[in-house]
Amino acid sequence: MQDLARVRVCSDPHFQWELVLSLHQLQPGSAPGASPADVAQWRADTLAALSGQSLGLRVHRHLLPLVPASSYFPDFLTPYEGMYGFEVGLDAVLSTPRGRIGNELHRLTTRSGAPSWGTELAQGRLSALHLLGDTMRAYFNSALVPLWPAITDRIATERTRLAAVHATRGVHTMLANLFPAAIWHPRDRVLETPYPIKHSVHLDGRGLTLIPSWFCSGSPVAFADTDLPPLLVYPIDHTPAPGPVPDALSKLIGGTRAAILATVTFGTPTTAILRRTGISASQLSRHAAVLRDNGLITEARHAGRTFYTRTPLGDTVTSPSTSPLRSSPAFRSRGAGRC
Repeated sequence: MQDLARVRVCSDPHFQWELVLSLHQLQPGSAPGASPADVAQWRADTLAALSGQSLGLRVHRHLLPLVPASSYFPDFLTPYEGMYGFEVGLDAVLSTPRGRIGNELHRLTTRSGAPSWGTELAQGRLSALHLLGDTMRAYFNSALVPLWPAITDRIATERTRLAAVHATRGVHTMLANLFPAAIWHPRDRVLETPYPIKHSVHLDGRGLTLIPSWFCSGSPVAFADTDLPPLLVYPIDHTPAPGPVPDALSKLIGGTRAAILATVTFGTPTTAILRRTGISASQLSRHAAVLRDNGLITEARHAGRTFYTRTPLGDTVTSPSTSPLRSSPAFRSRGAGRC
């Protein structure tokens, strides 16, 4: 119970995890079709922007070899402190003890081969550390900063969704709502994830930090070193824009309420609903109250903003031909891997 009481959800994007996982999207041979459409579009735009540029060459030579999209990359590149800001996280990366850098790069070498500049980095040479820091900063500013407001908004939406579930139904149901990224086994108190290799993390009173990620796709990911603070980075939902409102639904509950219900997905902010439906804030408040009182949507507030989530009943009413999102149970892995 002590560990369950210490489960927390990261309130903002984790800067270094998003950076590293975005690099996975740029790896040669990565399949765009395996990523959500918006991530695939970012990949295409970023590869085009980096092509032929000095930054693109530095990313190719110095960053990509450190973070292969495989079962292992060095933990020191994604420090826990990265949740507090990019520069805070980068300082933690660059101040990693030389011995730890050497050990993790040696492990990388045995798994994926040695990076061309791995020896200088493993020896803790200041020139190599400065090159790493400068390249990470330049890449982040070029490729991620323009997207950061959208990433931040989606992470806030996911955190609000889980906070609303936790507040109304408790931590067990919140963990169950990580499905399909993870499966919660309440009787055994085990969170199981589809990792490519076997990896078990025993919390031992340390709690667990859940880190929703925009760039993570496929399997969730955790630190390879089980002595580090337990965390689970998992992919957020990239739900596409809603389709047309069914005529039958409009006749049943009215056109405006049907449009609102069709627009709401997971933690949809009021601004998105107003933009897509063209109604006023007062209209939304009035109609949302009716939908909420009839069990079709739930409402949650975070940082002065309101977010709406469609309930399973709302899913059924909106899309009767599809089954509702499963909320039944979702940290033991089935095999730890990386996204």
